[in-house]
Amino acid sequence: MGRRVDRLDRYIKFRGLNDNKVTLESGISVGTLGKSRKEGKDITSKTAEMILDAYPEINRAWLLTGDGEMLGTKKQTGFATYPLLDTSKAECGKAFGIASTARVTELPYISIPGVPVETEFFIQATGHSMINNNNPELSIPPGSLIGLAKINTRVIRWGEVYALSTADGVMIKRVFESEDKGLVRCVSYNSTDYPDFDISRSDIYELARITCVIPISLR
Repeated sequence: MGRRVDRLDRYIKFRGLNDNKVTLESGISVGTLGKSRKEGKDITSKTAEMILDAYPEINRAWLLTGDGEMLGTKKQTGFATYPLLDTSKAECGKAFGIASTARVTELPYISIPGVPVETEFFIQATGHSMINNNNPELSIPPGSLIGLAKINTRVIRWGEVYALSTADGVMIKRVFESEDKGLVRCVSYNSTDYPDFDISRSDIYELARITCVIPISLR
């Protein structure tokens, strides 16, 4: 059957990851992977589940027991279909209005080739606060389709861009730790026109990381 940590190492090499990235994204304790590689050791079931939460494309049975293929069959590259959350567009500015909700089964689906395998759904951006004049390639222009993958841990990588689901809607922002530990500072690329602001951690229902941005030409 082999060890879980050896199979995880295969995945880490396959995806070009490293121990630090896996530790941060899964929320496991620092040093866990190194200790698990020692003779007679292995990652625990709890650690394995945290890693599976962070990397849902891994075949659960494969990681835990060695059965099956490394990647699950839910997400494949190519013309996979994804739910489009067009009932609650992502405001690239401060969130306004009341959040809209809809069952996934009621949402329209879109098919786009070459989307990263971990993408779970798309939303469409509005507003101009995430236009990056210094690094245009990082911009999220209005109308863009934003691929997202839900984060199953509360570990936030400060300075990175996330989709934040709040009571007032969905926001796309860079997030930073605030002086007040109970708050999160939200920062726009276009900070001149869109000032920074703080939001309570308790008002953030879910976080999702961006897997891709597909610009759409609005005419």
